[in-house]
Amino acid sequence: MGLADKLKSGISKAQEIAKDSIDKVKASNAEAKAMKAPLEGSIERYGVTYVGGLTQYPTKKSGEIGLNIMPDRFIFTATSTTMDWFTGFEIPYDRIKNPEIVERTISNTEMLLSSSENLNSMQQKNNIEITYDNEEGIEAVLRVEMLTGTTIYGQAGKCREFMDKLRQNRILSKFKSNEDKASAAAQQTPQDDPITQLKKLAELKDMGILSEEEFNAKKSELLAKM
Repeated sequence: MGLADKLKSGISKAQEIAKDSIDKVKASNAEAKAMKAPLEGSIERYGVTYVGGLTQYPTKKSGEIGLNIMPDRFIFTATSTTMDWFTGFEIPYDRIKNPEIVERTISNTEMLLSSSENLNSMQQKNNIEITYDNEEGIEAVLRVEMLTGTTIYGQAGKCREFMDKLRQNRILSKFKSNEDKASAAAQQTPQDDPITQLKKLAELKDMGILSEEEFNAKKSELLAKM
């Protein structure tokens, strides 16, 4: 083989290697994108980072986790940045008390590197705390920080949007604490006559805890007792 042929062969191999590397990068990017997609049947999907609460993950972790709002549960899924340690997690709504949006915890590094003005701007409500009963029936709290929204202000806005999604899709009524409230409101007591009970049911419906169908069903129960 002459020198020219050797050069052509070397160039061809280099091109093949480069093409193979590009294909692998494209495949990796496609896989990472797919892992950030909402699950089938999801009402909404948010990117969050793990702060704490799960016994299997006792300390704060970096990387993105997907928080999927499903019709009957929250499903947390791994992405390419968390698949090395996170295997997924689910919380059925009937084991959940109302989630709460709270201020983020400012790290020691942030405190040292930021001015008092910057620290005040960092104290935004972009953390979600979900209190629930675990499989053993013991109360637990899962803490995550919103990543969707880019800036701290944007993340706080996404937390408010998250709560709005729960109200708009009547998910609040599926939580354990609100099921108990709705059940108690439907039960007439000596202190609460049917008219008072109807007013309480109407308030629960206005708050998004009871759906229109649930309200009408419980209303009919109370009217039958009058």
